[in-house]
Amino acid sequence: MNPDMFHPESKTGRLVKAQFHKVGTRSGRLEEIHEEGWAFVPGPMPDMDEILAHTGSLWSLQEQATAMLGRLDGSFENVPGGLSINPWVLYRPLRLREARLSSKIENTIASASEIESAVVIPTERDEPLEVQNYFQAIEMGAQSQSPLNETMIRALHKELLSGISDAKKYFPGQYRPLQVMIGDDDQSFSDARFVPPPPGEVDVLMQQLVEYMRNPPAGMPVLFVAAIAHYQFEAIHPFADGNGRLGRMLITLSLCNDSLLSKPLIYPSGYINQHKQRYYDLLLRVSTDGDWGAWLEFFLEVVISESQGTINRIKRLFQLRQDYLGRVGNKSLGKRFTDSVDYLFEQSVFTVKMLHHQIGGTEQTARNYVDLMVECGILEQFGRSAKTKVYMAPEIHMVVDED
Repeated sequence: MNPDMFHPESKTGRLVKAQFHKVGTRSGRLEEIHEEGWAFVPGPMPDMDEILAHTGSLWSLQEQATAMLGRLDGSFENVPGGLSINPWVLYRPLRLREARLSSKIENTIASASEIESAVVIPTERDEPLEVQNYFQAIEMGAQSQSPLNETMIRALHKELLSGISDAKKYFPGQYRPLQVMIGDDDQSFSDARFVPPPPGEVDVLMQQLVEYMRNPPAGMPVLFVAAIAHYQFEAIHPFADGNGRLGRMLITLSLCNDSLLSKPLIYPSGYINQHKQRYYDLLLRVSTDGDWGAWLEFFLEVVISESQGTINRIKRLFQLRQDYLGRVGNKSLGKRFTDSVDYLFEQSVFTVKMLHHQIGGTEQTARNYVDLMVECGILEQFGRSAKTKVYMAPEIHMVVDED
């Protein structure tokens, strides 16, 4: 990392000497490489006076973003009368979409059908499992009744790496015991885009971050706290892997902790994925130049855009459910068929046996419902080689696969 890119008067952190060790190729031979260079240690998070100096023109945008979160929360809470399905289940595809897109930012690519089928059909690919792990971590965070703390953050990290090949080398659920760098694998330590603090600094920095999130400066808007905390988490880079995905997940969970949302409903990765380079550049500019204003403005844009996008998708998913029920015409199929339709939003790739386990009754009834949903264009058979037929709901996958 080039120390000259850091503005000498920036107050966001300090440069320290660090050592980096990796196994690489030198002169055609595989050997352990030791390098020395500079690392960045983020400083104390800003107080209200410092933020005011950077955000004079952002207060109306902050109010707009907060209002959009209120609308989003209302769209989730104000479900139409008579809806038998839990809205948290109905809107599950939105969390799956966030898991897919947050992983895509880190170049982990998997489609909705690959992600969902990994629950039914064993796969040797890590990518679908990594996205499933992200989804499960969101669920775990949403169910927690405790304020965000270091124990929860480490547990979420452990869930992200659960079952992944070579996961042990990334120390699941533990702060990293080694120096890392951000850049291409073949880059030298000195050429890295960014080098986070040495491992010996991580414990104290994470304690300070959690304390700031739980007890922010008086008068600091909740969205500013979330934006500052996200920057600080990414600058600390506390884990050996998974920092980007976990950092974006913490945005969603922190806004629930601060009561702006009743459920984790804001999913930032769609907008970030579309503006990935800007996202990375603005985070870096906070470190190099102390440019809080540009980062906070981008963060508010993320909240506004993704709040509106989620509101629209909530409407689409509800209408899709109603459309599914309408496609069977006037057949009096009872509650078990409605439960079968609702199950599609909970698990969009499944077998007849899985559906039977969910709705009860006889397995033949479940099979009849599947056949009817295939006939009505709700389901399609997934793959052709499996001994047991697997079915999927492609229209739900269309929502998940939207960028």
